[in-house]
Formats: sequence, C-alpha cells, structure tokens
Amino acid sequence: MLIIKYFIIVIIVFIFQSWTSEFFSLGTIDPDFCVIAILYISVRDGRLNGVFVGFFLGLIIDLSSGLNQYFGLTPLIYTITGYFSGFLKNQSNKLNKTYFAGIWVSIIVCQFLIFSLIVYQEYLIQDSFNFIVKWIATSLYTLTFLGILQFIIPIYKMA
Repeated sequence: MLIIKYFIIVIIVFIFQSWTSEFFSLGTIDPDFCVIAILYISVRDGRLNGVFVGFFLGLIIDLSSGLNQYFGLTPLIYTITGYFSGFLKNQSNKLNKTYFAGIWVSIIVCQFLIFSLIVYQEYLIQDSFNFIVKWIATSLYTLTFLGILQFIIPIYKMA
C-alpha cells in the first residue's frame, strides 16, 4: 500500500514538474518541484523512503528527457537529498525552528551546488561570477516556492 502511495506521488510530481517547467521558467532557471516533494517525504517518512522516492523520481526524469547529456545525475542528486533530508525526521521538537529550517535550506542549496558544478562547469571555468549567479538563482527560485509552501504546510509539522 505504501509503495502505491509513493508511486502515485512520484507520478503526480513528475507530471506537475513537466507541465509547469516552461511556465515558471526564467530564462534558463527553472524551479525544481521534485526536490520539494522529496524533502517533504524524507522529513515525514525518513531516509529510506526519501532515498527510494528520490532515486525513482530522478530516474523517471532522466528517462523522459530524451537525449540527456548528464544521465544519472538527477537520480544521484535526488537520492542524496532524500538521504540527508531524512535525518530531519522527528527532529523538529528537538531542534530550534531556526536551526531546523537552516538545515533543510542548506541541504537544498548544497544539492543545487552539486547540480551546478556538473551542469554549469563551463561557466565555472570561463566565468566564475556567472556560475555563482546560476547556482544562487536556481537555489533561490526553488526555495521561493518552498517558502510559499511553508505557509500552507510547514515542514516542521511534518517531522
């Protein structure tokens, strides 16, 4: 039953990501709604479920993208995000809310750093400032949507 629930969540998030990516796109910067779903699942259900959902969601995204130059990057990054976010399960009562929020923001920012180091590596070599702008802009754009979602369903209530 749990597998069916996660399968439905993965399909819904994938469809939402696919349909809204061009609508919310700012040039080459897109929000990553899949990371938001993985963060919520990992904080609520733990590392193991976050890793599985992250891997399969990333695999579906990579398989659907056609000619993907960085095949395997998305499952790797989503798996890492699910694993580290899973450490926050049952920690919202033990940690200060500021530290709790700082940890999941750090996880998201580091996830986008790894992604940017691989995808935007030519910017890192040629123009470091442009690389930093791409990394910060991509991170902040996804964190903006995550911040909006915090008003509806706060992450600390999930843990």
